[in-house]
Amino acid sequence: MLRRLAAAPRFDVSVLDEALSGLAVPSAEGVAAKALVSVPRGSTQPLPRGDVLRMFLHWTQPTKTRGDLDLSVALFDADWSYVGLCDYTNLVYGRRAVVHSGDLASAPAPKGATEYADLDPAGLADAGARFAMPIVLSYNNVPFDQLRDAFAGFMALPSREGRGAEYDPRTVRQRYDLMGDARIHVPMPVDLEQRTFLWTDLHLPPSEGFQSVSAHSADLARVGRDLYQYFTAGRTTLWDLAVWHAAARSDRVVVLRRGHRRADEVWEYTRRADETAGSFADRIRTAGVPDLRRTAEDGRATAAQVANGRNAFLALLDGDGVPDKATGTVYRLLPGPVDGCGLEQAAAGDLVALLG
Repeated sequence: MLRRLAAAPRFDVSVLDEALSGLAVPSAEGVAAKALVSVPRGSTQPLPRGDVLRMFLHWTQPTKTRGDLDLSVALFDADWSYVGLCDYTNLVYGRRAVVHSGDLASAPAPKGATEYADLDPAGLADAGARFAMPIVLSYNNVPFDQLRDAFAGFMALPSREGRGAEYDPRTVRQRYDLMGDARIHVPMPVDLEQRTFLWTDLHLPPSEGFQSVSAHSADLARVGRDLYQYFTAGRTTLWDLAVWHAAARSDRVVVLRRGHRRADEVWEYTRRADETAGSFADRIRTAGVPDLRRTAEDGRATAAQVANGRNAFLALLDGDGVPDKATGTVYRLLPGPVDGCGLEQAAAGDLVALLG
């Protein structure tokens, strides 16, 4: 991999965000949902900040056909044993740990219909739930692609109080289209203890009687358990791929290490005279001893400043850190000001393609 990448154009410096370690390298995803944020299947990401995670579903039915979609949340403990459900049959779970907006059985144009399910991760953990699995299903068996439009997603609400029906697009973390000849969609199991979600974009085969999620709790538990086992079993990540690019194409690499309860840190690596590209890459990837280490209140900005006026390669989780007068290439998962700073924007597939 390093030999192949060494043939690509070089950079003065590379800036990497270790938060890319939760993103899987994309494989062939010809049927992946069209989404606001293009997250490869099998990626683990932190939940958006806020006390409440709001799942939303919107659809509009075609003329002369009733479309009845339902948004449900199945709950499981740490061993994937079923503990409960919030859906049209049970609008409130626990002490408002999950609250459903109510069942809508049709969605005539032009307004369509919208359902919400608000999850309180702390309240669910107190109630003994470890995993929450949102599910979108077509109650009357109309395929998603026969609806005029159908999409779902999630956002964060800042507090448990005052949960209303307002929809603020600025708070949306993910929005994806419901596509194809499918009737059951599992977008992402949520790990309530780790406050992360595993993006799966999974369409289950239709079966008679799936209108009742509770009747299929054992099947859903097996699906969730198998997904976690499959996607966390040593898959190559975008962090690995970014390190390969950086080590093969530059002699100076700056890494943003995210602080959780403390400040961020910026670690700088310089390739030594007796260090092979493989050893250099391994030192970066495994958080080996850096050549320079410093704390930063705003690590994204500090890391980006290294690229000021240079030809740089940036691989970032979000696009908030912006270098000044830099040239080169940037990959970012979440959009931000870096999109308009003049760097060539690369998708994850572009980074993979250079290995060909």
